[in-house]
Amino acid sequence: MAIVYVSSNKLAEFLGISLEELREIEAYFDSIPDDEWELVEGKDYRVINKSSGLREYTQSGAYAILSFLRSRSEQGRKYSTDTSISTSIRNWFKEEYRKRQKALVDHRILENSSSLVRRQDQFWLSLQDVVTIFGTRTDYLKKALEIASKQSKLIKDVHYTRFGNDDTVYLSLRGIYELAKIMVEVLKQNHRKDWCRDVGERIEPQIQAIVKTIQDRQRQIERAKELARRRDKNLCRVTRKTASSLTVHHLYSEAHYPKIAANLSNLITIASEVHSHFHQWMGGFNEPCTIDDFIKYVLEYYPENKNLIIWLGQQKASLGPQLPIGKGREHVLYIPLQRVT
Repeated sequence: MAIVYVSSNKLAEFLGISLEELREIEAYFDSIPDDEWELVEGKDYRVINKSSGLREYTQSGAYAILSFLRSRSEQGRKYSTDTSISTSIRNWFKEEYRKRQKALVDHRILENSSSLVRRQDQFWLSLQDVVTIFGTRTDYLKKALEIASKQSKLIKDVHYTRFGNDDTVYLSLRGIYELAKIMVEVLKQNHRKDWCRDVGERIEPQIQAIVKTIQDRQRQIERAKELARRRDKNLCRVTRKTASSLTVHHLYSEAHYPKIAANLSNLITIASEVHSHFHQWMGGFNEPCTIDDFIKYVLEYYPENKNLIIWLGQQKASLGPQLPIGKGREHVLYIPLQRVT
C-alpha cells in the first residue's frame, strides 16, 4: 500500500482529542531528543506548512501518538482498555488509501475518455482509452480480450465491437467491467489487482457523472442563448432590424472554443440569413471562427454599423485572449452532446 498521510485535524478527531492537545504532544516529542518518544519526519509525518509547523501523519506516526496517549495516566484508562483502537487505526488508513485510489481511478477515467460514444443503447470507449485507464499495454489488453472472448466471457457487439468501417475496437462499460474481473484474476501484484478492480467498480458511475456534466453544459449554453436574445431585444445586432428567423451566434465557434460556449459575452443575436452568409464567407459551417473574423465581416458588409464594431471590441476585451482546443485528443467534457445521447 502506498504511503497515506492524514491531516492533524483528522487524526485528532479520530483519537478523540483536540488539535491543541495534539500540538502539545508534538511539542513534547520534539522537546527531548533521543528519548523513548520519537516522531521521525519523512517516516511518521511530513510538515505541510513550515511557518506554522502543521503536520500530516502516516500510519506509524498515528500509532506513536496512540502509544503516547496510552502511557499517560489521565488518558491511559481510555486507550489501554480499548484493544480495538490499533486495529481501527489500521483499518482507517486502509480506508483512506482506498478512497484516494478510487479518486485517482475516477480522474484517470475523466482524463482518458475522449472516445466516449453512445451506440446500441450503451456507452463505449476505444481500446486505446481503456488501455490507458487500466494502466497496461495495448498488446497485453488485446491478449486478455482474446482469451476472454474464447472463454465466452466477452461477447462481440455486447462487450466489444467495431463501428462501420472503423478499425478501432470499442469496449462497452459492461465489457470493461468484465475485463476488469479477468485482469484481477491474472495479475500477480496486489496494487495492480486493486487498481483494475476499482476500474471495474468505478467505470459506470464515473461515465454517468461525465455524461450528466455534458448534458448540464448544453443546458447552460441554451440558457445563455436565451439571455442573449433578451439582451439583444430579439433584434439582429448586425442589421438592427427584426427578422423572421434569428440565430444566436458564437463569436468564438462553439466546437473550437467550447470553454466559453456558455459565456454571454461570446454570443450575439443575428438574422439567420446573416448567420448563413457569414459562415459561407468563412468557408463553411465547420470552419473555426473568432470574434476577429466577425469584426472583419461586419467591416466589409456592414461598415455603417459603427456601434456594433465598438460593442464587438468590448466583447473581445471582456473575453480576453482565447486559444482553440488542440487538434489532437479533445477532452471528454467538451465532446458534442449528440455523441452521448
